[in-house]
Order: sequence, then C-alpha cells, then structure tokens
Amino acid sequence: MSVKFPRFGRTVTVLLCVAITLGIVVALFDWNWFRHPLERYLVERSHREVRIGDLHVKLGFSLEPTVRLRDVYIENAPWADKRPFLTAREASFTFSLKSVWDKQPVISRLVLIDADLDMERQADGLRNWRLKNPDDRGPGRVKVQRLEPHGAKIRFARRDIELDLTASSRPSESGSEKFKPDAAHPTRIDIKGEFAGTAFSGTVLTSEVLTFLDTGESFSMRGHAIAGKSRLDVDGSIADLFRPSAFDAKVHLAGHSLANLDSFFRGAMPPSRPYDIAVHVRQTKEMTTFAELRGKVGTTDLAGNVSIDRGKERTTVKVALRSESADLADLRSLLGRRKPADKATGKVAAKVAVDDRIAPAADDMSDKSRLPKRLFSDHEFDATSLQKLDAHAALDFKKLTSAQWPALESLHATADLNDGVLVLKPVDVGMAGGHVVGQFRFDARQKALSAHATIALKEVRLEQLVPSVSNKPKGAGALQGRVNLRGQGNSIAAIAASATGPAEIDMSSGAISNLLDAEIGLNPVKVLKMRLIGDRPIGINSATIAFEFDHGLGKSKTLMLDTDQTHTEGTGTVNLRDETLDVLLTPHPKKNAVFALRSSIRLQGSIRKPKITLAKKQD
Repeated sequence: MSVKFPRFGRTVTVLLCVAITLGIVVALFDWNWFRHPLERYLVERSHREVRIGDLHVKLGFSLEPTVRLRDVYIENAPWADKRPFLTAREASFTFSLKSVWDKQPVISRLVLIDADLDMERQADGLRNWRLKNPDDRGPGRVKVQRLEPHGAKIRFARRDIELDLTASSRPSESGSEKFKPDAAHPTRIDIKGEFAGTAFSGTVLTSEVLTFLDTGESFSMRGHAIAGKSRLDVDGSIADLFRPSAFDAKVHLAGHSLANLDSFFRGAMPPSRPYDIAVHVRQTKEMTTFAELRGKVGTTDLAGNVSIDRGKERTTVKVALRSESADLADLRSLLGRRKPADKATGKVAAKVAVDDRIAPAADDMSDKSRLPKRLFSDHEFDATSLQKLDAHAALDFKKLTSAQWPALESLHATADLNDGVLVLKPVDVGMAGGHVVGQFRFDARQKALSAHATIALKEVRLEQLVPSVSNKPKGAGALQGRVNLRGQGNSIAAIAASATGPAEIDMSSGAISNLLDAEIGLNPVKVLKMRLIGDRPIGINSATIAFEFDHGLGKSKTLMLDTDQTHTEGTGTVNLRDETLDVLLTPHPKKNAVFALRSSIRLQGSIRKPKITLAKKQD
C-alpha cells in the first residue's frame, strides 16, 4: 500500500532538504575563494598593503556571523608611525547583520591572538584604522562591545588629548601575593604610556573577555597603576570600560599631592599635602556610592560615606564625614581649585605647580602679600547650581585646627539642600574654649540668592580668641553674642553689603591689661608707670558692642567698656559695603587723673586696618 503525503507535508520536506543541503554547502564552502578579492578591494580603497593568509566565515542561524582571519598583515597609514597597523596570527570578529544594514556596525566580540595592533587618531579626527574611507574625519561608526585578547599588544594614540597608551596581554601565570592570579583572572595586561605629559604604567589581572560598550556585562579586574608618585590600586569588577554601566571595586589612591593628578581629571586639581585614601566604590545606572571611606590628607584623617542618586528628578547627594583630627588647610585643599595652565601649550597645571616637593598648606598666610584685599570675597558664585540637585550632609570633626585661625577647635554641622534652598542647621563651631552655634539659610529660587544667618556666641574666651604675641593676653573673659542678619546677592561681598539686622557681643565680667586700660583712658603718666613697674590685670565689669545694620550700614546702638578704673562709651558706624568703619570712643576715668588727655579715640578707615587718631572730647 502506497502512502500519499499531503501537499503541505511535501513542501516542508522539500524545504528541510534544501536547508540541509545549504548547510552542508556552507560548512564545506571554502571562503578563501573571496580572500584575494577582499585583499585587492582593501588595497585599492586604503592604498596600503594588505595580506590575509586564511579566511573563514561561520554563518550560523543568529544573524551574527563570525569572520576569522589568519596570518594577517595590514600596512599603516602613510602619515602614521612606520610600524604595521596590524599583524596577527589570528583575528576574528562577530558582527550583527542588522547593524550593518542600519549603517551602524556593531562588533559584538573581537578576538585577537598573537596580534600587534597600532591605532592612531590625529587631532583633526583622521584615523589610521579606516581602510574603506581613509580620509574620513567624521564621528566613529563601528562599535566594538567585547574584546578577548590572547597574547595581544594594542597601542592607542590620540593626539587631540595627548594620550599614548600601550596594553599587552598574556596569561596571568605569575604575580605578587597581593595580585595572585586565579581562575577569575586568567589574563594579565601590562599598560604603559603618557597622558598630557604625564607618564604612567601598571598591571591588571582580568577576566578572559573585556567589555567596552553597551553590554551591561561585568568583568573582574585586580591591579594597580602608577603615575609619578601617585598610585592607584583597584580590586573588583567593571561593566563597559569605555562608558561604565556598573562598577564595584575597592579603590586605594595614594600620592604626594592631588595636583599631580591634573592630567587624568582634565582640570586643575588642588595642591595638597600627601594623601592616602581607600574606599569601596559601587556604581549602577542610577546610583554611585563611596562606602567605607578611610583616608588621610596631610595630618587630617577622614572616614565616612558618600552616595549620589541619579534616579530621581534631581540628583540627590548624601555625605557623612567624620574626623578625629582635621586641619582646615587640608580640607580647603580638597575643595579648592587652581587655574589650569595655558591651553596653548597643551600641558596642564601639574607642570607649573606642584612637583616632587610637599605642597604648602592651602591657607598658609605667612606671606602677607597673599592676604586678600577685601574682607568679603566678591567672587560671584552660580546660585542656580543649588537648584540642580538635592543633598544632605553631616560633618563631625572632633578636632579642627588652623594656622590662620588658632582659636578654632571643632566643627559639627548638618546641611540640607532641597529644591534650591540650602539650610545649615545646626552648625556648632568649637572656638576659643566656647562655641559659635547657628543656623544658615540660602534660597536660590530667585535671581539673587537670599541669605539668613542666626548666630550665637556661647562662652567664647576673649584671651583665646585674640591671643597676644607676647603670650600675655591684654584682655580675658567669656563672650556672649547674638547675630541675626539677612541679605541678598551672588557673592559674599554682595550679601554683606545688603545685610540687615542686629549684631551684639557682651561680656559680663573679665579682666583687662592695666596698661591697655591706661592707653584707652589716654593717661600717659599711668602708661609710663605701667611700663616701668610692670603690667597687671584689672577687672572688667561689663562690655557691650551692639550694631543695627540696614542694607550693609551698621549704626551703633551700644559701645561700652566698663573696667575698675575707666568707663568708655562710643558711637559710630560700620559700612559693610565698602568695608570701612568710623568709630569714636570716649573714655571717662573713674578717678581724677590730672594728666589724662581730654580727648576721644577715633578709629576710621578700612575695617582690616583702621587709622587711630585723637579727637576733641565730646562732653
């Protein structure tokens, strides 16, 4: 009995037979028939010598064929280095047919075996790896997602950013105890080169396959890099090296000065004293965290955590830093910036600033010529930057010192930035045996930033706040104070120039140098006596300095100093707009002083250095 197949069944059978036949043909097809035509095509388009010893294509069913080339030689571009562009025992690449059809070729995997690849890009965009259109200076078109190197050496030079990098791979057969190879790190890559005039080198152990772009696939890495006296150690993983989509690694950075890293951060890094920082860095598409931070900059130790959340409408930053002992100079060096070097030279600020010497403290004011001309900085800041992110910061510096401000002792502060409004509350500065406690509010929602400061002085010791050069303070006592000022502007000077509100400092009891009291009382005989027999302290019964400010102009409400021997009163103004003052102090001796001058003391001129003259006494 014969069996009759349905028409549809015979069609499927035929198609299967055709597919099997095509599969056998493809499997047995010798792709080297296309090798010489391909060589001639590339020679004609690139005007370079091209030799291919063997050509094979694996099609498969995924629409991502793999092309394998053996014994490859490609001459370099005429304008490039004399070395060949490529020599390889074997090079293979897997690409997407759809991406080629869309004219945006994507190589999902590139394998180089015993290969030497030289890649150069000129400042005008000319690239030596463009064989089909060698004079094309337009944007890159081919995207390489993964690289699997086996005994490969790749040199990459990019003249527009002064980068010349060479990376050589080999099996990770040996290593130090710290970077001992294992199954997760089968490949060793040695790197060396120069970036913007700074030489660097390093070694890293990695996974077999490295990811470059748009894969989301992490590969392991463990190694170090050295540039001058700066060293970076990394142990973890990264996804997509050229445009990281994920990063999870322990990072250790140490060096002589942060300024020596100028080249690598494309800007002027601040000069600092020697630093040593370790942190666990984690990065995803929406979040970056710096956890378990431990470090030292100069004499300052730092610990804490930092996170940056990009998944919300506005980026949110959270900072928690603490220190057992900190120097204000070191902290300022972390925040400060230097002007970059002249761009025409192509070099960066590292070449004109800090070299192998220890960088000076950022706020060392031993050179008087470096003192700023103004008391309040007139540098304008971009208030709109406060609208671009939200933040929360907590600082806890148990011991805070400064050569410029010897009375400084500690700092505890919390800051919140929400929707363009920055609130620092509370701020507690340990100073001169007491505390300066306050809160500050900055509102950047308007064109001109508005500021409001409320400050209280609590038991701040006068003798520690203004120590004498001779170590014998001319006054002693506990200061109390209250400040409540509002202002507007896009610089500290502008805010001060518009400051409105009361400011008052009181001292209920204390002591003052008898010599100073005699000088204030304008008693020359007593001054001479004190200089001959020696000075001694006398009591302060009370003292008050109170001003009411209106748009930067402060008028005195009370100026009074009452000691056991003299009662001094005064009037005057303080102008924060032009940073001047005009104050008249009139002493009234409590005992008859025959030789006392019948005059007042006038302080007039710059707040920083007023002129002191005598004026006719106002009765």
